[in-house]
Amino acid sequence: MATITPINEEEKMSILAGLRSRVPATKLITLKKISDIADMHPESLQYMDMDDKRTLQEIISSVERIINIDTDAVLKREALISLEKIKKALGAKFTRDLITCKNCGEIIDLGWEYCANCGANITNMEFEGIERCKNCNKHISEEWTYCAHCGVLLKEKEEKNLVCPNCRRPVDPSWMVCPYCGYRLKKIK
Repeated sequence: MATITPINEEEKMSILAGLRSRVPATKLITLKKISDIADMHPESLQYMDMDDKRTLQEIISSVERIINIDTDAVLKREALISLEKIKKALGAKFTRDLITCKNCGEIIDLGWEYCANCGANITNMEFEGIERCKNCNKHISEEWTYCAHCGVLLKEKEEKNLVCPNCRRPVDPSWMVCPYCGYRLKKIK
């Protein structure tokens, strides 16, 4: 059984402070620390993706900011390496971005009517790749079965629960291997 060592709150805040520092050496050490975590403990980043998406998104945004804004070539290179290692550690989950308010940049939920930070009307904002409900014309998530705003059925429920063909226990569609019996559920491409 593998033990997951989550990144504690103090360490998360230390990483964010290091990435936002004006001292290049501090940024560099912090980027190396992120790379080490992604290499040696990718499950810690995966756990953070489930437990604290907001902080993970802030870390990713800070690394991207270094890549796009910082003038130091060494920092840019290390930030690119760190970002690639984060992507590798998170796998396909990395492709899902959090939605941010177009007015203040704060993370928002598509089920909200207004931004909790600045009060801007979310319905009037446009987000790339986000569809709208055909009934109420408000933003919807592709994961929703029902519209969170008006309750209309968006897609038919899947009645079929996925189970491992070997041990018959329920499995998640994203799993490559059954964690109960070790049966390979998907082939590696």
